[in-house]
Amino acid sequence: MRKSCDEYKLWLERFGLESVRKLAEEGFSDEEIAARSGLELSVYREWIKKNPDFAEAVDLGKSNSDFYVIKALYRKATGFNVGLKKTYKLKRVEYDPETGKKLREFEELATGVDETYVPGDLNAEKFWLKSRQPDRWSEQAERAESEESGQFGVVEIPNADSIGEQGDEEA
Repeated sequence: MRKSCDEYKLWLERFGLESVRKLAEEGFSDEEIAARSGLELSVYREWIKKNPDFAEAVDLGKSNSDFYVIKALYRKATGFNVGLKKTYKLKRVEYDPETGKKLREFEELATGVDETYVPGDLNAEKFWLKSRQPDRWSEQAERAESEESGQFGVVEIPNADSIGEQGDEEA
């Protein structure tokens, strides 16, 4: 069932543009955004080409989500501090100020923040470097470098028996 032109125009107003931006920000593909908006994919793509506000809403949503993922990946690769909320049981004692005798004792719960360091993750570091500097960090670059130097990742280890014989002769 095709929607009327007036129904489509709702997506070009403020609420519709904000909805499209949020869908893009949540990581939905163009196909999914079109389907959730009740638009045919061809109409959705045409609007991106012909309507700057609509295109900007989609681009802004996508760039926002990319920013958050990049920030999270960077933090995971380099390590970060995180505050962990913990609850502690405290014992409280009240004393008589004149006599110094214990009047009462009670327990209460208190919440505090314990800061912990989360070290960088090697897989995140590899992914970041291979994505940002593929000419230096991709496996093809490593292979090409070893071929140029004549080193192919094989290390020759002498026979253990011959090492012992050489050591005996020198002694």
